[in-house]
Amino acid sequence: MQEWSSPVIVLNTRPYGETDGIVSVLSLEQGLFRGLVKGMISRRQISIWQTGNFVNVDWSAKLSDQLGYFKGELIRSNFAILSPCPLAFSAMLSLCAVAESGLLERQPVEYIAKSSFQYLDFVAENPTDSNKEIVPRLLRWELNFLAALGYALDISICYESDKCQSFFVSPRTGKVVTEVMAGKWKPKLFPFPSFFLNEEENGNQKDWMNGLKLSRYFLEKNVFSLINKDLPRARKNFEERVAANIDNF
Repeated sequence: MQEWSSPVIVLNTRPYGETDGIVSVLSLEQGLFRGLVKGMISRRQISIWQTGNFVNVDWSAKLSDQLGYFKGELIRSNFAILSPCPLAFSAMLSLCAVAESGLLERQPVEYIAKSSFQYLDFVAENPTDSNKEIVPRLLRWELNFLAALGYALDISICYESDKCQSFFVSPRTGKVVTEVMAGKWKPKLFPFPSFFLNEEENGNQKDWMNGLKLSRYFLEKNVFSLINKDLPRARKNFEERVAANIDNF
């Protein structure tokens, strides 16, 4: 019998038959993992397996390469906490969708899992007071997600130059350059907001939109296009929500 137990983030669920479900979770030790939940649609269980929730999971199967079964105990219902908060809720759904769609199954990704727990923990603890931090924190998570998969931007120039100047990113190479280095190519480069370099900064609304476009481009180019997938709808919805409410932040 193969078994493991771990706290997880519920990334996605889908019905399987009339009463069961297949659940995708993210674990520090196991990475992206899927399993069958018997009776998931029942009143007692359905609230446990909602997207974004923290759950203590036990997985078991006769053989290691089988789908196996999940049993779970709810740690915290982030879904219920954040559902009244549109921006935070949308951010949570975006993170879960990017992780579920972009990761390989059963490959340990401890850094991504740890940073995902930290982000959702922060948002759930501050659901109505964190609007100015939700976007920059999620964008830093996305660039770290890319880096953990081997697609880090080359930001070396940022540590060799005056931090007060403007930086730009080449869409072709992912290399960050100064405004002087950009020269005539500046209109074709992505602005690189300073909150990517300093976690104490949140930037402004223009920075957020620049960061969303930058991160979206490299997610599509370096992750989803390589596995013949579109950018998750939840990530598109998050960017659209930020753009539509940009004057309200």
